Amino acid sequence: MAKEKLRKKYMMLGVVIMVGIGITLSGCGDKKNTGSSNEQGISDLNEDGVKNYKDAALKALEERYGEEFEIKQVGSTFAGKRGGKKLICNPVSNPAKFCFVEVAPKSLEVYDDYTNRIMEIKLGKLLEENSKDLFGDQVRVKLAFDPIYDKHTFSDMDPIAFFKKNTLGYAMDVFIKSDGNINKSEEAIKVGIFMNKLITLGLDKSNYVIIWYCTEDVYSNLDNEFYELQLRGNTVKFYEDSQKSYNRTHAEIKDNEVKESVNQIEENFNH
Repeated sequence: MAKEKLRKKYMMLGVVIMVGIGITLSGCGDKKNTGSSNEQGISDLNEDGVKNYKDAALKALEERYGEEFEIKQVGSTFAGKRGGKKLICNPVSNPAKFCFVEVAPKSLEVYDDYTNRIMEIKLGKLLEENSKDLFGDQVRVKLAFDPIYDKHTFSDMDPIAFFKKNTLGYAMDVFIKSDGNINKSEEAIKVGIFMNKLITLGLDKSNYVIIWYCTEDVYSNLDNEFYELQLRGNTVKFYEDSQKSYNRTHAEIKDNEVKESVNQIEENFNH
């Protein structure tokens, strides 16, 4: 019952964003992918019969972000805005780090949400530095902003300023490398202090934070696994496995306050 409640809360607050906005995924592609999942009946070519929407997407992403992208999947059911071709793409340097892309059928104008990935990573690193005094050096912070679409012109902003201006909220996973020897009372106090730090930093919109005390193998592979799990909607199921995390707790910010007391955070430890 407790696990099911946690999973529902996690999804409701947008950590598993892809589930919340109705993504249906089926298979993967590459830069030359010509699959037709959810193609919406729009031709591959523009009105002049020459330009290809996939090429337009990859060119725009490279120009905006300064690195080469490839197509992970052609077609999807994420909540686009233009009624155009939909793609899921990723930088060649990191196949797990996805973004949603939509291409207008006539103008071939490209819309994407990759700036969210940039800002999530920047803010995660900032929060890691602000939490090492509590959790030690072996801590990683992974965020998921709600999907605000096509904000590439803001990719150079300070991540907290971006958060305040261009998101409605966020959810967060904090990963602490552990050997399983956890003092729940001490950790609950640390988590309470961390949550109040978020408010002090201006991250006071409604959010849900899960703290995972994970194995060394899981901790060392976060960059390869986290976004792929998020894309497939398997984040909680994966990390709650006792072979991957020794324990976990959670807390929530609501109406600019930490919802749980330290005692409640301690009670939230699942086993």
